[in-house]
Amino acid sequence: MSKFVFAWELGAGYGHIDGFLPIAKILQRRGHEVTWVLKDLLYAPLLFTTYSFSYFQAPICWPISHTAPAMNYAGILQNIGFNDKFGLLARTQAWKTLFEYLNPDLILLDHAPTALLAARSLHYPRALFGGSFFSPPRTRPMPSIRPWLNIAEKTLLNTENEVVTIANSVLTQIGGPTLDTLADLFDIEENFLCTYSELDHYSNRDNAIYWGSNFNDADGVEPVWPPGDKKRIFVYLKNDYAGLETLLNQLRSSSYSVLAHIPGINPAFIQKFSNVNLHISPYPVKLSGIGETCDAVICHAGAGTAAAMLLKGKPLMMLPMQVEQLLLAKKIALLGAGLCIPAEVKKANFPATIKELLTQEYYKNNAEQFSKKYKNTHLQKQQESIATRCEELLRTSQLSATSVSM
Repeated sequence: MSKFVFAWELGAGYGHIDGFLPIAKILQRRGHEVTWVLKDLLYAPLLFTTYSFSYFQAPICWPISHTAPAMNYAGILQNIGFNDKFGLLARTQAWKTLFEYLNPDLILLDHAPTALLAARSLHYPRALFGGSFFSPPRTRPMPSIRPWLNIAEKTLLNTENEVVTIANSVLTQIGGPTLDTLADLFDIEENFLCTYSELDHYSNRDNAIYWGSNFNDADGVEPVWPPGDKKRIFVYLKNDYAGLETLLNQLRSSSYSVLAHIPGINPAFIQKFSNVNLHISPYPVKLSGIGETCDAVICHAGAGTAAAMLLKGKPLMMLPMQVEQLLLAKKIALLGAGLCIPAEVKKANFPATIKELLTQEYYKNNAEQFSKKYKNTHLQKQQESIATRCEELLRTSQLSATSVSM
């Protein structure tokens, strides 16, 4: 039996857990041990249910001080503590201690840059797992995450140099090899880039191997739609989305059949907004069932949900709340498979946008084109392949360790 550790440090929602969960179950079924180190423990009891996984709280930067909007990956790191060598040293040492305690045979990292930094001082093999946003192209400087702005390369380079200087001061103290460029942080054994070229947050990525978007479509409650012969809309939004109540009020008075999943809501909220046209579930809804039965989806453009629905040929109305979601929403809008309403639009016309999405065949046709292109995608086979590759990395690491000791 081998030990796998899955580390998640940045980002929100349970997509970070849910994306790896099917692979963790495969590894567990094959006789391995999987331990989770999670930014947010809130979702673990809900998602793990009957699975005997152990989990720990991740060392994270708190509170996060957004000194300025991040312009590239280096800017993201500055905003989560890579601008403070003492705080970064403490968290990096905490990650190192945790890894040494768990003694894994392979570390899988989902948006966990401080954990990546700590792992440079250890002998454990590492693999990056997840979406494209936190696996930037290995260039210097790393590209802008706001390509609609005219950001000078010198600005990006200066930010990156500042981050590398702080990171190297920490690596010098914990005993890891220092970075020549920020791209060196991603010196890993495997990069499970779980997306498709059309949905990559970055453009012009060289030599990319795309494993296909990974999401959990098997777990969750079965979708129960409000009755009637109407267009069916699935809504998956966060409870702190500014336009949520306005949108729900408009949907409940519409002629559509609407099923909404909103994590973290209470019974009073459900009672207030539910009616004969609108059903609200506080529990995750099975994505496979949604994809087969809905006509359109309203979401924030999270990578897993967006890909799952596009693979079923469903158009999207996207309401991004942060830059990662906005980048993907713009990519999907460029494909013609959805419409994007950015967060800065204060008086969004939701009814008109929904009507356009449902009545103009253009959006449905383009979503179906994406679905047809990837019609041979088999999610379970993809997950089995990733699990098998993880086992191969173990054998390669063990052979390497044996040859060194001889």
